Amino acid sequence: MKILHIHPSMAGGGCEAIICSLANEMVKTQDVSVCSIFKPKDTDVFWFKLNTDIKKYTLGKQNKGFSIKEIWAVYRLIKKEKFDIVYLHGFIQYYLLAVILLCRRVKFCYTVHSDAFKENVGWSKKLFKIKRFLFAHKWIVPITISNASQNSFTNLYNCSSELIFNGVAKPKIKIEASELIQKYRYTPKTKILIHPGRITEAKNQLVLCKTIKHLIDDGEDVVLLIAGANQDQQIFDSIEPYFNDRIVYLGERNDIPNLMSYSDALCLPSIWEGLPVVLLEALSVGCVPICSPVGGIVDVVKSGVNGLLSESSDENDFYNVMKKFISLSIEDVKDMQQRCLQSFELYDITNTAREYIRVASQK
Repeated sequence: MKILHIHPSMAGGGCEAIICSLANEMVKTQDVSVCSIFKPKDTDVFWFKLNTDIKKYTLGKQNKGFSIKEIWAVYRLIKKEKFDIVYLHGFIQYYLLAVILLCRRVKFCYTVHSDAFKENVGWSKKLFKIKRFLFAHKWIVPITISNASQNSFTNLYNCSSELIFNGVAKPKIKIEASELIQKYRYTPKTKILIHPGRITEAKNQLVLCKTIKHLIDDGEDVVLLIAGANQDQQIFDSIEPYFNDRIVYLGERNDIPNLMSYSDALCLPSIWEGLPVVLLEALSVGCVPICSPVGGIVDVVKSGVNGLLSESSDENDFYNVMKKFISLSIEDVKDMQQRCLQSFELYDITNTAREYIRVASQK
């Protein structure tokens, strides 16, 4: 089968990570292509992580904002290359013409990578009735990534979706990451906490920085490393005053699984989520996740077993769960790390890719 994954870009982020992992796994048995609507930049992490056997296309878009010409460009690409399956990842406005004109010849699938209500903004909201029609009549097969994501989709669109949990490939660990982590391990007892995530409202970085500052003021030997692109300058300005030798902003990185493999815990006090890729990557390397109970996180993390969940996303609750982690014995942490590795088996990318192909192959 000829398969296409299409998305505005392949920059660093959870959605892009999933597309990259799926394409790299699928190309082992299928003819796979990936299209970036925007012209790829040197900083587009996952564009350069695509397997060399994958055909790469770009529409060359450079200016922000939506224009009609991309609708035609997407349609022409799909028609010309005669793809059998096209996986759409958000931004429905780009794909409507192709779906309407080609749906009897091409199988279209659309992945909801977050809470359906949170994703239904901008052009997606303006085109809501059209989307709902396309989903209900299976012109596009909707895919959701967690129980919470599926429930939100059903409530919003009043129709069913295919539930396929996100997955990632088990990373190959490189020693270079150890050197960076050791730089911040000021004593043998220093706990290295890592927060990989774009600077956005959903990731709740201000609460995280306030929490870690509170712990440091308590005398706790902790260091927080924040790794992610700055996508909201206002939020970045609010957290920048907290940066010091124990709250460190690393910027955007392409070695997150490696960094997590040498860290003590992943910190995600998110306000909302789909099913975070970094959470699955943390499990794959035995990095203990400490998270708020939102989105698909609750499907993955069993508090006290393979991680810890706070009561909510607010500062006091996240502070309490961080204190709980710090108080764990070395043996308790090692047991939790081992259960993280065991939990990951359910989220291996081979299972996810197999389900994506199964769903797309159904009549």
